[in-house]
Amino acid sequence: MTPAEQIPARPMHEPRRYLALARQHYENFPVGSFLLPAAARRHLRRIYAFARTADDLADELRDGAALRDFRADFLAHQAGLRDDVPLFVDLGATIRDCDLPVVLFTDLLDAFAQDLVVQRYDLPGLLDYCRRSADPIGRLVLRVCGHRDPGLDQLSDRVCTALQLLNHLQDLGADRRQRDRIYFPREDLLRFHVREDDLLAPAANAAVRALVRHWAQRLGADFAAGWQLTHAVRGRLRWELRAVLRGAAAVLARIAAVSGDVLGGRVRLGRWQRLRCLLFALSPRPPRNFAGALP
Repeated sequence: MTPAEQIPARPMHEPRRYLALARQHYENFPVGSFLLPAAARRHLRRIYAFARTADDLADELRDGAALRDFRADFLAHQAGLRDDVPLFVDLGATIRDCDLPVVLFTDLLDAFAQDLVVQRYDLPGLLDYCRRSADPIGRLVLRVCGHRDPGLDQLSDRVCTALQLLNHLQDLGADRRQRDRIYFPREDLLRFHVREDDLLAPAANAAVRALVRHWAQRLGADFAAGWQLTHAVRGRLRWELRAVLRGAAAVLARIAAVSGDVLGGRVRLGRWQRLRCLLFALSPRPPRNFAGALP
């Protein structure tokens, strides 16, 4: 049985089925939250289930053959050659209903496959990875909510790349210890005199903290610039995007609170902090702690 087939066939109402999958994983940012209309939530949770399942094949199982099978099954459903995997049947309906480009899904799969073979990056390579691992999600969200605008895509790409890199910044130690993977560019490790083994330590030294400060400030500037996306979209999507960006600001604040020690400090958001981001999504004012979170 493939991972996609392991998602229960239809034992419960579909949105609850995919919401249950989302809740099995820690996420800083909302996944089709109650801030969005029910139809958008349904579509986005199908997309999340697709991405989460494929990502787990690469990150948790390290199973390239299963990931290739997942891709082949997905494309066979898209071509009308199969209709027996509930996840792909549901996702196919979303793709048709929302007129979603299939290339955005295959870009995600390409990035997950890359995680199995690439463990170190320079800056161009890192940004190209984020273009395929993160940016498609933002573009899919926009299209599910009725937006097809190149200008909005560019703003979304900037935010999504920054969100991806913020997750990597939080997981700097775990990625090195558990997967021997360092996403941040070799040139920055050299610039800040960070040795790869420094990332195995239980607490960050001065060099690692300097690297973290650099990237926190850079990402904070990207989030601050991306706030205009919340004014450019229509309807309740602006609330969802505000919640996402407030979550990013809260993570930056947590990193600042531990003085950049992402190896030993507690930088993940608790349940109340995530809920608070959702509640404050109604406010159009941007958070104060985007740029310059770590002076």
